[in-house]
This record gives sequence, structure tokens and C-alpha cells, in this order.
Amino acid sequence: MKKLLLSLIAITSMSFAIAQNCAPNGAFTVPGVYPDSATGLAIATVGVPYSETITTITPVDTCVQVLPLPFPCTTVPIDSVVVDSISGLPPGFSIVSENENNLNFYFYGGTSSCMLVTGTAAPGDEGIYPIYVAGLSWAQLAGIPTSQPFIVDYYQIEIVSATGVEALTGKTFQVRQNIPNPFNNTSNIEFYLPQANNVSINIYNVLGKSISNEEIQAVKGTNSYSLNAADFSNGVYFYNLTYSNQTITKRFIVNK
Repeated sequence: MKKLLLSLIAITSMSFAIAQNCAPNGAFTVPGVYPDSATGLAIATVGVPYSETITTITPVDTCVQVLPLPFPCTTVPIDSVVVDSISGLPPGFSIVSENENNLNFYFYGGTSSCMLVTGTAAPGDEGIYPIYVAGLSWAQLAGIPTSQPFIVDYYQIEIVSATGVEALTGKTFQVRQNIPNPFNNTSNIEFYLPQANNVSINIYNVLGKSISNEEIQAVKGTNSYSLNAADFSNGVYFYNLTYSNQTITKRFIVNK
């Protein structure tokens, strides 16, 4: 099936255990998974509660290559996807579905849903945790239920220490990941300038829409900028800092 379906199955299938409080992000209307594989999951910080909502919009159908090329693929309706296994989550982390009645972990074509990733990393858990998901996708081919196995291994959660892994060396323009992240009140961005200058700070959402743009006067050395969640709805955002024609972009999550 199309790569879109495989990516969708991977994240949609990460829904084990009991229900938690999450709602799909209504800003998304195109079938897919948000955040997508290019954006990835947020970085987790030791000692900071982690919570990220994943929104999925399952397509109604997909295209299956029934006959060998150069014959065209055949459009078939998606019945459901079901997970067989998930592994690689950091210690103490879990992924659960919005629907407490979804005990068999089925996800139907043409539906939108959400999943919640939660946990709190402990000292010693620092590192990168690749997430592996495997299962079956089901479609109707000429009225006959047909399954296809899938395995996706390109998602990960990175855990950093409470002080962050991005040390400001004091030599070049640098921007540290905001801490905490995700956050529900305020979060702090530290950055370093080799010379005093103005810095432009732009914040935008996952659709690329600018939320705010501010220019501040920064000193030589380490500077600090505060993000205030009161200005944002729950969701994934990006910030970029521009100094002397250099731009550095990072990602943050608001979860109130």
C-alpha cells in the first residue's frame, strides 16, 4: 500500500492500555499523522512530565498494486488497521488511545482520532529510543478481506538531561532547546551570541502560519527568552531565531 497508509498505520497503532484525555487537532483535515515523521516526536527532559498528542486522520481508501507493473494500482477501501506489537518506548512511558472502548486496538478507515504519549524520564534514562511498531492493515479487495503486514521503525523519543545536551560553547551563534518541553505555563530558551546584536524571534504553527514575530536586543554571550503558554492553544509549534543572516529552528509543544 502507499507509504502514507504505512506511516498512518504506524502511529495510529500506538494505542495501548486505558484511555486518557486527548482530542484530535481540528486544524488538520488531510489524511495523515500529525506530527509527521519529518517533524518527529518532541524531546523529553529528565524529571519533566512528558505529554504529546498525536492526531491521526485515516484515509477512506488506498491503492494496492494487485497486478505487476506497468498495470495501474487498484483503489480499495480501508477497513481497519490493528497492531500486533510495539516496542522501544523509554522506561515508564506509554501510548494510549482516546477511546476507552477500543480494547481490541482497531482503527477504521475514514476516521479521525488521537493518541497520548506520556511518561516522566528519570536520571540515567538519557538517550535515543527508537520505536518499532508492527501489525496488519485490512482492506476489501473485490469484497474479500485482505491483510498486509507492516513494520515501521523511523520514529524515536530522545531523552536529554535536565540541563540539556546542547551546551552553549561560547564560540558561535547557538540556540538551546527550550526547557521544559512540553510545557503548560512558561518555558525558557537560552541562546548565545558572539557579538551583541538584534535577534529576530519568530514563532509559527505546524501549518507554517506565523503566530508572533519579535525583534529583541541581545548582548554578547548567553541570553534568555521566555515562552508564555498563555499566548498559545495546545499543540505543536516551532520557533526560529535569526542573527546576522543565520537562522536556527527548533520545536516545542504546549500542553495545558
